[in-house]
Amino acid sequence: MRYRVLGLLILVATTILGCTGVPKCLEPVSGFDGDRYLGKWYEIARLDHSFERNLSNVSAIYTAREKGEIAVLNRGYNEKTGEWKQIEGKARFVGDETVGSLKVSFFGPFYGGYHVIELDRIEYSYAMVSGPSRSYLWILSRTTTLDEAVYLKLVNRAAALGFDTTGLIRVKHDRTAEIQLPGGGAKMVSKAANKLTPCPDTPNCVSSLAEDKQHFIEPIPYKGETAVTQHELLEILHSFKRVRVVRLEEDYIHAEFVSFIFRFVDDVEFVFDDVKKIIQVKSASRTGYSDLGVNRRRIEKIRKLFAQKEIDGFQGSTAKKNNVHDK
Repeated sequence: MRYRVLGLLILVATTILGCTGVPKCLEPVSGFDGDRYLGKWYEIARLDHSFERNLSNVSAIYTAREKGEIAVLNRGYNEKTGEWKQIEGKARFVGDETVGSLKVSFFGPFYGGYHVIELDRIEYSYAMVSGPSRSYLWILSRTTTLDEAVYLKLVNRAAALGFDTTGLIRVKHDRTAEIQLPGGGAKMVSKAANKLTPCPDTPNCVSSLAEDKQHFIEPIPYKGETAVTQHELLEILHSFKRVRVVRLEEDYIHAEFVSFIFRFVDDVEFVFDDVKKIIQVKSASRTGYSDLGVNRRRIEKIRKLFAQKEIDGFQGSTAKKNNVHDK
């Protein structure tokens, strides 16, 4: 399956329209906490448009970046073609960061409106979002289901605000994402997404599941949501040269690292254990005998970059909260 970035997921149409304004007589929520809004959201219902037609299992992951930018990763399953689709974008607050009004871009400098008009202010467990007009409406939840009473409350609220709620489509969630990324190529080496295959007897492999000292390497601990952690790890992988992510699932990443001169390929795999909050890792050369420690150094570099990203994220969040308290 070849990866194709199609404008088929949440909010792409708002980008195309290039309008970031709030629809008339709608008011985004105040007292908004952007840090609490980060993480993974599932689309429970939407007003359908061509860019999301036939899509089920739609989700969005929001991750903090530098200088107030938010990374956006949207996914959905096309029931007609039988393919997973994903698209990456960025978001920024339109003005005051305590107001739930943002602009989102999936295509260069073109932004569209993303306005949170209803929100669970206590748990941040559900939200209702409008685009630049009342033709765009999404009901989101932190889980794949939403209490029916809460859903009906949001639908009634949307109707009172002038949305045509008779056109709402309930979105089903019955699949696990398996997404092929740019370039196609080899499938994952492990036979199952939740278990890495053992290292061979040769020394050109390291694994956090290895039982011998020669091959063993510590897993990578993490905090927070697995989906957000996965997105952060993908950003780190993309910072390396000659790297291609060839398989992505909700708890698994498989990347290929290619050497500069001889074009040797190493397979690097990550399995996310949401219970223990660790990333099981394996890095192995496809050919040869000795790797002169390349696979071990690679994992340790990724570990260091990941730890720094978590520290930066914590400090950025703390600084933001301190600034709010200082006002």
